[in-house]
Amino acid sequence: MSYGLHDYERRYRRRIWGRVFRILLVLGVLAGIGLFSYQLGIEDRRAQLDKLREEQTSLRERNEALTTQAQTAQSQAQALQQRIAEWQTRYEREVPRQELRPLMGLIEQRLKDGVTLDRLSFVVGQASSVRDCQGAETKRFLVRTPLASSANSYVTFANNTLTVSALGETALNAEGRPEAWFDPEKPMTVTVTKIGGEEKVATGPLPLTQSVVVGSVEHRFSVIAGPRGFVQVTADRCRYP
Repeated sequence: MSYGLHDYERRYRRRIWGRVFRILLVLGVLAGIGLFSYQLGIEDRRAQLDKLREEQTSLRERNEALTTQAQTAQSQAQALQQRIAEWQTRYEREVPRQELRPLMGLIEQRLKDGVTLDRLSFVVGQASSVRDCQGAETKRFLVRTPLASSANSYVTFANNTLTVSALGETALNAEGRPEAWFDPEKPMTVTVTKIGGEEKVATGPLPLTQSVVVGSVEHRFSVIAGPRGFVQVTADRCRYP
């Protein structure tokens, strides 16, 4: 009987220790899981922190690059503005004003014709705002049209060395039919011909002007409308230059 009691107590202690061991085992497993989870959390936070640091570095580098680009763009803009100002100054200095362009074109043409630059410079330098002119002479003549011509369609000046003629557009009556005279409201062409055949032409609506230089004399012609079919031309003779 003593032996049976002792065996019972031994089995009881084994069950107790078995329970304790299982409890400790469960606690150990739980502790391991908790430690593993904690470690994972630390690693995840460290990875997030590293990523944030990389993004911060990237943003800082990008900001520095943008700042550099902005400074470069500002420098380029300032340089461009400076170049624009220089070209504007050069343009204003070298390109003639609107009212001087016809004169520049005439000078270029005279240079192409063989007149030396020294000669042109002399002529311009001798020009005066006060004109030394003789008495004006006025004549009239019939204007030629595509449908009408006449022996009285020109006049001469300067001892017949200069001839002035004109060509206009045919006038139309109220029914739209052509007349035997020109239309003074429409553009026309006035031609001054030197002896030898050289011509100077002026085209446009009346009044028209044209100048011709012969030797040391400038002949300036002013053409206005006259009686029906006629124009009136006034010639001034002035010292040149």
